[in-house]
Amino acid sequence: MLARVRSEKVMYVKAVEELEKSAQRIEGLIREFEARRKASASARTAPAGEGLARLKGRLGWPTEGDVVALFGRQKHPKFETYVQRKGIEIRAGHGTVIRSVSDGVVAFADWMRGYGLLAIVDHGEGFFSLYAHASKLLVGVGDSVRGHQPIGEIGDTGLTGESTLYFELRQGGEALDPLAWLVRRR
Repeated sequence: MLARVRSEKVMYVKAVEELEKSAQRIEGLIREFEARRKASASARTAPAGEGLARLKGRLGWPTEGDVVALFGRQKHPKFETYVQRKGIEIRAGHGTVIRSVSDGVVAFADWMRGYGLLAIVDHGEGFFSLYAHASKLLVGVGDSVRGHQPIGEIGDTGLTGESTLYFELRQGGEALDPLAWLVRRR
């Protein structure tokens, strides 16, 4: 029993390390997207989602379901280890629609280790939203999207072993607590 728990903990720690590497890759991608946007600012100031900052607390939810993991430092109940979450995890049925939280342009749409199928939407002014663990993406790089537009379907590619959407909001390289930006549910 103890050997099994130790083995599970080693696997968990390795998975967390992989996620941290992937998170660093995402941060690099966002810096690259932002640098490109700034370089082309003379041609166009921002994607269609310009003005996301004024929508704090009023963004639509990216999917239906229950939040099962919160933003920030979280302690794993079984392994007593901590992880810094840069987003939230929303449990929903396999195939449930994933929707863009606001207007923007798809900056990334592909598979990434630790995240599965991942879409990143550039909302302008340095704001990006990330949607991971999709079973299917309905958009491609360069596509313009509207708020509430379907962009994918939820899968079960995460560490939880269940169908979830991992969702992040970022401004530049800084992760923002999505719950502060999404409209309150009743």
